[in-house]
Amino acid sequence: MEDKEKIEEEKINKDIQLEDTENKIEEKEKQVQRSDEVLFKNTSRLNEEELLVFQNYALKKTIITMAIAIVAVFVLAGVGLCFIELYLGITVIVAGFLGGVVLFPYMMKDSMKKQNKLMLGDKKYLNTFEFYNDYMIISNEATASLTSNDYKEEANSRVTYESLFRVDIYKTYIFIYINKAQSFVLNQRGMTKGVVDDLIQFLKSKGLKVIDKKGKVDESEIIKNKSKKA
Repeated sequence: MEDKEKIEEEKINKDIQLEDTENKIEEKEKQVQRSDEVLFKNTSRLNEEELLVFQNYALKKTIITMAIAIVAVFVLAGVGLCFIELYLGITVIVAGFLGGVVLFPYMMKDSMKKQNKLMLGDKKYLNTFEFYNDYMIISNEATASLTSNDYKEEANSRVTYESLFRVDIYKTYIFIYINKAQSFVLNQRGMTKGVVDDLIQFLKSKGLKVIDKKGKVDESEIIKNKSKKA
């Protein structure tokens, strides 16, 4: 009788252990499924305008510093010349202000436009960003010409959040830096899954430094990229 009870007890214990094992396997499968689920998705065009916005933002301090330096040099030279020839000194000071405040920023912007045109060539580019729990995948697509709408994938890369440098929010853009100088450019209106505020909170939860310099974006205005279906 005792042996029968013992056998039944062992059977019950085995059933419990088996059930626990099955539950653990099921939980692991759910965890794997969750980690492979796309949480957020963004599709953004990469064109001269997008690049110029980032460059103006990233180089703003440098441009201002150099402009101030130009003005300072001309003002100092002009003040010195005023003791020799007043009109010449004033002319140099005015030229310094015009050069530093107007001409230099214009030349920098024009130079960046020319560089962007050369870099992009005669193609249209589209970047798709898929955010998973532990990493993000960036797909780069391009057309054969500016008149074509047939995008073909050119590159695909996987980036972990630990390898990212920081995130900056500016106007309607999100700059995800991979180092101090290079960044992915996301247009907030290119969200095709999830909303911007939730994406920002998600990136913060991954330990990324987020610098917010944007104006509040109306989520109702965020539209799907019309050139490509999600």
